[in-house]
Amino acid sequence: MALRMDLLLLVVIISTKSLIAAESNSLHCDAIYEVELKESLTLQCSISGEHRSIYWFRGTDTSAVPFIWLEDDVDGDGLGEYNMTDDGALVINSASLPNEGVYTILVYFQDGLHDTAETNVTVTIAPNPRCPTLNTLCNTPCPSSCSFEVSGDGEILCSINGSRPKTAIAWKITGQSGISFMKHEPEFAYNADSDTWNTTLELGYKLGAGAGGATIQCAAPEKDDWDTSVTTVKLHYDIGRDGPTASPTPQGADDRFAVTIIVVVAVVVILVICSVVCWRYQRSRYQGLKATTEDEETGEEMVPLQIQMQLRSSQSAEDRRLLLVSLLREHYGKECFIKPLPWDEPVPISSFYTQCNYKVDLRQSTTKIVYSPPQANTEEYLFSREFQFDNNRVLIIADLGYGKTTFTKHVVDRWRAGGDERNTILINVLLKEVNKNTRLAECVFHMLPPETAPNAEVIEDILRENACHILLDGLDELSMSMSNPLRDVEEDAKPNVSSGLTVGHLLEGKIPHSYKEINVWVTSREVDDTNSNFRLPHAKVTLSGFSEKQLNEYITKVCEHYSEQRQSRPVDPTLDPEITEDGEEHTSADKLAKRVKETLEYNDIPREFATTPLLLIMIIHIIASKISNPEGTMRKVELKKLTTIVQMVITCLESRYTQKKHGREEVPKQLKSLEEKLGKLALRRRLEDAFIGTDNISKEDIDIALAVGLLRPTKEVTGNSSNLAVSSFSGIKFYHQYFLEYFAAKYGRFDDREIALAKIVKGGKDDQTIRLLQFMAGSDHPELRYVLNILLKEHEMWNNFIDCIYEIEGNTKQEKTIKQFKGYSEASVNRNVRFLDKKYHRGAVSAYFALCERTNIKVAIVTFTEDAAVDLFEHLTLPLIDELRFVKITVGEDNFVRIIEYISRKDNIPTRIEFVSCEVPEQFSDVAKGRIRSARERNKMEIIRMRDQKDTFVEKFDTTAFEWRCLTGRLRQQLSSLIDLLW
Repeated sequence: MALRMDLLLLVVIISTKSLIAAESNSLHCDAIYEVELKESLTLQCSISGEHRSIYWFRGTDTSAVPFIWLEDDVDGDGLGEYNMTDDGALVINSASLPNEGVYTILVYFQDGLHDTAETNVTVTIAPNPRCPTLNTLCNTPCPSSCSFEVSGDGEILCSINGSRPKTAIAWKITGQSGISFMKHEPEFAYNADSDTWNTTLELGYKLGAGAGGATIQCAAPEKDDWDTSVTTVKLHYDIGRDGPTASPTPQGADDRFAVTIIVVVAVVVILVICSVVCWRYQRSRYQGLKATTEDEETGEEMVPLQIQMQLRSSQSAEDRRLLLVSLLREHYGKECFIKPLPWDEPVPISSFYTQCNYKVDLRQSTTKIVYSPPQANTEEYLFSREFQFDNNRVLIIADLGYGKTTFTKHVVDRWRAGGDERNTILINVLLKEVNKNTRLAECVFHMLPPETAPNAEVIEDILRENACHILLDGLDELSMSMSNPLRDVEEDAKPNVSSGLTVGHLLEGKIPHSYKEINVWVTSREVDDTNSNFRLPHAKVTLSGFSEKQLNEYITKVCEHYSEQRQSRPVDPTLDPEITEDGEEHTSADKLAKRVKETLEYNDIPREFATTPLLLIMIIHIIASKISNPEGTMRKVELKKLTTIVQMVITCLESRYTQKKHGREEVPKQLKSLEEKLGKLALRRRLEDAFIGTDNISKEDIDIALAVGLLRPTKEVTGNSSNLAVSSFSGIKFYHQYFLEYFAAKYGRFDDREIALAKIVKGGKDDQTIRLLQFMAGSDHPELRYVLNILLKEHEMWNNFIDCIYEIEGNTKQEKTIKQFKGYSEASVNRNVRFLDKKYHRGAVSAYFALCERTNIKVAIVTFTEDAAVDLFEHLTLPLIDELRFVKITVGEDNFVRIIEYISRKDNIPTRIEFVSCEVPEQFSDVAKGRIRSARERNKMEIIRMRDQKDTFVEKFDTTAFEWRCLTGRLRQQLSSLIDLLW
């Protein structure tokens, strides 16, 4: 019993000590620090308790690599611009704009606990001069006060030039006598070159009779680094004493002024009356005077039957048609825009629209399909009289993101701009906003401004009397629940033909004979023709993306648009027009298009995103926007890195979704949580090869991911009369394979690191695995070093190791990572450079060699086995290399000389160059000999030729005699020659 009490007492004592220690450990930092440009700043945080290590991070992610730290009183790293004090304070030596942002400190205490704190650093720039300035009223740059005598009405302008952040200023007026003032709102102008702001504030004044004055202060918030934050001017005047002031008013001037005012007012009144009369006349002409009453039951505004009859009888059918066409064109003019990037302004669809590939299957029935000839698969054929006369029902099919809605907008824009030769009325309906019993006339009525629109009954008459082209966009979205007055019609009610034409009539092909001519085009994802909401017979048009020619045409249009935008801002000098040798001028758009295509090909984007045109188009706009405006929204984007491109695409998709949700505060948090869930989902898919079903993620998350464009259903769209759109899908998949790999790399965490990572990397030489590893490098995954170790040392996937190093963001992190593998890089192991047919890998190889050169890492043996190496070689920055080998490559005289000349110009010259099983020239021209002789004077490297890699026959190139001389195997060569002769 006594032993149990002793043990209990011991546990209580230990727990109490731990609790006291935990309470004594604390960390606190000021939330905000301000530092002037080029001044030093110390981020001093209060740390209570004994600590063993302190880490500082940029941003809030403490799983990233710290840029500076203090472990056991020994500091590590630091980027030159930062230092740490002995107590863990972070010192910014000379503040610059990139130093601005959030910093996080992570402290580990001796008892094993840890704590974090965040602080925000703002870099300020003082104005020049360091005070508010008042026109030229005060002679000195920054006076505390001055005095000025005025002689007439005028204005005072207060300004602050070149401050950061922007500074608000305000007027303060005291001692006012005989003078009146008119204040204006401050104006701010941004200086993009210096990232500063100019602030101006205007104050108008008007003098009274006699003498007077006032004391005026232009005040800014208190600033310690300013000379003064308040500038004061004292205005005074004396009309009777001062000669140059305004002269006395002539006799009768006041009367003439009053007469002028009366005349102006009378003219304005007459113009207003005339405008009102004209407006009421037009209104009565187009709307039957719009006399309205209120429905006693519903309280809705309605047009009395008498007025409706008056309208129908007083206007001809042609007048009513012209009115409706005019109103529809005005409405469509506001909708025929697209917004490829969320942060760009909307652009008319005609600026970008490019015809894609079509596959047209003519008149279909349940038993017969008539395929169109190849020449019919063009847009001109779709809009021809022949096609539209023979096919009044058309189903336009495309997968998600293939441009169905864009196509319908193009059809609308084409009708709107193409005149009215065929007397056709075009109506575009979004099916997600209606149900099958919604009247078409009601759809049209809700499109138009209520003060000028005819009522639904008049619109119904117009539709009966005229040919109509109806676009129903989004058959697969028809059953989605929406809060919309057009969906309040009873879903289960059977369509009543006598009540008017409905969406259900159009889909089911039950159009009353009283309607003159109705053509119906419906867009949808793939459907089951025998069980579709859009009843047979109908023609089918399948949109299948861009051909290479069409893609180039689209890129050209995009680049022309961005080039026009560049005219109003500073431009990249490399994009200025230039004159080629043949005298042809290449415009900025031409050069921009060339660079966009090169960047797309760099990561093989056209092929990898061919099945997702929406993403492909988005990437084109991202690249064009970045290149054409290097100081814009994406100024820090590295376009050649795969991680960055995928991250930007996801950012665009999420930004579009956020805008649709009107920027609600909870949306970013929802998206962040969704990304983490998708990361776990993607990692499970990768490790277990498991199908991602709807039971792995909540329905709410699925809906958000589908709306954003991160996921898509795996089952084709089907439907019947009771379920008008998407039936329950059996599973989901990521919208693009890259999304799966990106989320798995960025958010995937491993319960058993060694087993999971080994399973991913082991034998994983397929493209999907390599991309996953690249995304892990680009996302700065905490297990990156372990992955690279497996990749390099266990599987010797050296070329893939290079690609991963290339994806790491920032030179500092790249250098730190490569130094961790310095021993392996410098080992006497042959580095065989392969896959040079891929532009991305060629860029990664160039960057890797440059990185080795910067970090003084020596590479023992480098081997090139592909012909593309000769062209790449001239663009490499060579590190220290012992041996450079070319294996099984055709090396002509010119390339042979180019290689020798290039190496001779470098600081790091290999001790030996070997040509193994290569076709190299035996003799050289006089020009080549001269170039080789000149290069020989700059280096003494050894040039060797071998028939195979077993060194059975070695020849050395004599740069004096310009011939190959045998070094080994001479006797074997002579015996071989003798045997050949005897034989």
